[in-house]
Amino acid sequence: MNSSPSVHLRDVWDRLRSNALSVDVYTLAIITLYSAAAIVLYTKIPLATSILFQNALIVGVAGASILLTSMTGLQLFRMVRYFYVVPVIYMMYNQTHLIVHAVYPNLLFDDLLIAADRFLFGVDPTIWLGNLASPLLTEYLQICYFMFYLMPILQAVELWRRGDLDALASFARAMAFCYFISYLLYFAMPAIGPRFTLHAFDAISTEMPGLFITELLRGLVDAGGGIPPGSIQPDRWVNRDCMPSGHTMLTITNVILAFRNRSSLRWGFAVIGGSLVFSTVYLRYHYAVDVVVGAALVALCLPLEPTVNRLISRWIKTS
Repeated sequence: MNSSPSVHLRDVWDRLRSNALSVDVYTLAIITLYSAAAIVLYTKIPLATSILFQNALIVGVAGASILLTSMTGLQLFRMVRYFYVVPVIYMMYNQTHLIVHAVYPNLLFDDLLIAADRFLFGVDPTIWLGNLASPLLTEYLQICYFMFYLMPILQAVELWRRGDLDALASFARAMAFCYFISYLLYFAMPAIGPRFTLHAFDAISTEMPGLFITELLRGLVDAGGGIPPGSIQPDRWVNRDCMPSGHTMLTITNVILAFRNRSSLRWGFAVIGGSLVFSTVYLRYHYAVDVVVGAALVALCLPLEPTVNRLISRWIKTS
């Protein structure tokens, strides 16, 4: 009986390949790109070593979840199998901006985006919307903006509890595909947004006060966007993630998929999601053109993903 290491490795590879999903391939693709960038730009990225260790850990967890789920069928491993991509999405977001800062230490496209807004709308939309500001509206829209981080997770949990693993796999791969596309597009036109260029960043609390939790949520968004608490020059630290508006792109994607999946939360997602898209400009996080491009990308990427998935599935079966 042949039990050589090469035979065992082949068995492991066959099990991994035959049980892989497209979301695993999307994750491996962006991890490979970012790991290569961390190696090439090692001296320019302060946390390059952390990126490499983090990506190795992700690959290990993903691979282990595939193997253990196929071997045991236990719910714990199956849950990791379908939900490991959630923290990975946020890890890749942070890695994106570490690399963007290294590739473009000083290059920003805000002037071009401002000019595009003025050409399309005849005004600076964030300044114009300031005329509508009220503490109640600001509070509501800041809450909606923060819900961006929670709504896809809520839909995924609902699909899991429903036991619809096919829909969950489809949802996971579509969301991951759109997230990763938006991350890669940040390299095309890095920009910091109107709260730094058209407005005074430290004046927003007085110009657009909320009611109860606006300041808390603003602080959490700032921290997640790379701004250290109490930073003297926040524009130097903030992530260059305006174009396209990922909040717009992924929120619309989540809403569309919620209706496809007949989620019990779909109408809530639609109301909060619509408010969220409006909030991206009202709250000065994005130029209006960022939102237009983000919405247009949904029309491109969401229909494209099933084709990519079919190509990957065909490759997995024939390799």
